[in-house]
Amino acid sequence: MEKKILLIEDDRQTIEIYQEILLREGFNVEVIDTGADALKRLKEIKEGKEKKPDLVLLDLLLPDINGNAILKEAKEDNLLKDIPFFVLTNYSDPASEKESRELGAEEYFIKTSLAPSQIIKIVKNFFEK
Repeated sequence: MEKKILLIEDDRQTIEIYQEILLREGFNVEVIDTGADALKRLKEIKEGKEKKPDLVLLDLLLPDINGNAILKEAKEDNLLKDIPFFVLTNYSDPASEKESRELGAEEYFIKTSLAPSQIIKIVKNFFEK
């Protein structure tokens, strides 16, 4: 069965790269480029209007809200807390990583430290477990 990945990212170039690789690897990808739209989607999932993603790839630097606010919202809700979140960011600040992990992020990746293909390999391995 095709795994659904929700990519919450605002950088057009990053979206295009990840979307292309994920689609090529057989994933179903939905892109959301603002925090407000991500929160709206979480609400729709809770209400049963949208299918729950199998994984969320979450950027922390969004134009309107910090991605950790989205992570916090999801992990505090009983219907959403089991959705795995991988943070994809350029924040290399240890305090930011600590906050994301404390909020429930399974992984925290610095985009400039890993090639997109490496991150996708980690995603594939995650689903193979």
